[in-house]
Amino acid sequence: MLHQIAENFLNNRDKIEAFFAEKSKGLVPPLYLSCDIRNSGHKIGVVDTNLFPAGFNNHCNSYSRLTSFALKAYFETYLPEVRNVLVLVEEHTRNRFYLENVLRLLGLLEEAGIKSRAVYAGEEIAEPSFEADLGQGKVLRMERLQVREGRPYAGDFAGDWILSNNDFSQGLPQALTGLEGRISPPPGLGWHRRRKSGHFSRLQGLIQEFAARLEIDPWLLNCEFTTVDEVELGEESGVRRLAEGVDRVLGKVEAEYRRYGIESPAYAFVKNNAGTYGMGLMEVMSSRDILNMNRRDRNKLLSAKDGKKGDSFLVQEGIPTADFYSGYPIEPVIYMVGFQVVGGFFRMNAQRDAFASLNARGMEFACLCLHKLDEPHEGAFLNCAEKGNLVSLASVMARIAALAAAM
Repeated sequence: MLHQIAENFLNNRDKIEAFFAEKSKGLVPPLYLSCDIRNSGHKIGVVDTNLFPAGFNNHCNSYSRLTSFALKAYFETYLPEVRNVLVLVEEHTRNRFYLENVLRLLGLLEEAGIKSRAVYAGEEIAEPSFEADLGQGKVLRMERLQVREGRPYAGDFAGDWILSNNDFSQGLPQALTGLEGRISPPPGLGWHRRRKSGHFSRLQGLIQEFAARLEIDPWLLNCEFTTVDEVELGEESGVRRLAEGVDRVLGKVEAEYRRYGIESPAYAFVKNNAGTYGMGLMEVMSSRDILNMNRRDRNKLLSAKDGKKGDSFLVQEGIPTADFYSGYPIEPVIYMVGFQVVGGFFRMNAQRDAFASLNARGMEFACLCLHKLDEPHEGAFLNCAEKGNLVSLASVMARIAALAAAM
């Protein structure tokens, strides 16, 4: 099936580019984003979109160069007056991999001709500055953001713009009040306001139109979903409504499975509608999994970054992965700068199976650059049924997700 979708895309390249040209007209794209893509062999779809992506330290040299070129083009096109950028980082973590991502992002900006410094808002870190030793001679210096005469500073470095690598889960930091118009992505897209359901609604509409132009079934490119709001998991009525949402999604998916002769079981994920970091998520095979939740299950579903709990949930079709590396499940993660694909990698998780979310404890990224699919990796093997097709299709799906994010 993936081969047939890829052949359709190949035969309709002009229609595809015309679609993107038409839909992107007048839109300002997000400065950057990443998309998690799942391929079951029968269908391919975006399962998550991150507007504040980390992971730039996982990119190979080729993709890093492409990213710096794309950043240069983005600033020249949309922010031509910007020369100095402050990268706003997450304060809640000292995770070495995250900080390596920040250091790499600073380097990419410098390679794009943009001077940059790392800053934090100062709500959790009291020190005026600190340095993180990342090993191998790499040191990341971060400074507390200051605002003088309406302009953001890192020490004596005056910023023209703020690039946020902080997803604003706790809302706009007090230090940024009045600077909202100088921040990318806009703070209004942070998790204190943004909902997964809004993005997937826009994405679904775009995919339906895209599929109609290519005369392809939109289900092959889309995850079925529904939203259940105002759910109190401590009340029977709330749990029952959430279970009904699971039934609605699984009913649609099972009907499609019968139509296509797919024998594997349908399943879904219940996600906190404002969740991030792979938190607030539960895999379900039927509504009984919701009706029979214990306290641990409820706490898992309510878990969120910064302890923020929600009452709105996204029930999303699960797409089992057909792709494996050394026997472990993988999924492509595609990165965008503006409307341009700049590369990506595979997320692998040796502790999970083909049905599970791989964005969880045990995930790895190393040695899985998309353009090196056919190269041996330390004697292991990458088992993708249709390697080239997977990369090209995932890139198109990420481009559609970028359109949805810009709307």
